Amino acid sequence: MGKKSNKTKQKILEAAKIAFSKKGYDGVSIDEIAQLANVRKSLIYYYFPSKDVLFEEVWVNSIDELENELFGKEEETVNYSMKIKNFLRRYIDFLTSKKAISELIRREKANVLDQESWKNAKKRYESFLQKIEQMISEGKREKCINENVEPEVATEMIATVDSVPRKNLLKRVEQMLLKVLLKDNV
Repeated sequence: MGKKSNKTKQKILEAAKIAFSKKGYDGVSIDEIAQLANVRKSLIYYYFPSKDVLFEEVWVNSIDELENELFGKEEETVNYSMKIKNFLRRYIDFLTSKKAISELIRREKANVLDQESWKNAKKRYESFLQKIEQMISEGKREKCINENVEPEVATEMIATVDSVPRKNLLKRVEQMLLKVLLKDNV
């Protein structure tokens, strides 16, 4: 794929991400995405044979971006508590700064997990959740996470932070999660 065609594909993906985040999968047509991307509808179908394929690529790219932000930076922190604190801070910062991705995940998460045709999207999201769960399990082994914390439940709690309707409460939610998770209680 040449530079120009890759740029066009990225423009379509960006327009689709914005459209899906605002109206959801069911509320958006390919015509609307084409208009937003300032391309012909046929060009979208050239890159993406269906709306499902387009959505899946937008979703996977969004989760990749989120995961890279949260886990992509190697941490050389002295203790595991700090690693958890940094993780939650980066997660909250991401949710407040990357509004299109945050809204897309909040709006479509349940559909991705239920939809049989979006296997790649579901697999990608579950892989992301698994990384969070592994981090929490490791924290328990390191004895910095409360022993009564169940990694799977804690992961689900963290994953639902994007659903907090009033974003000004996110920092307080972060503090509450830290109090529940960490032995040193922030």
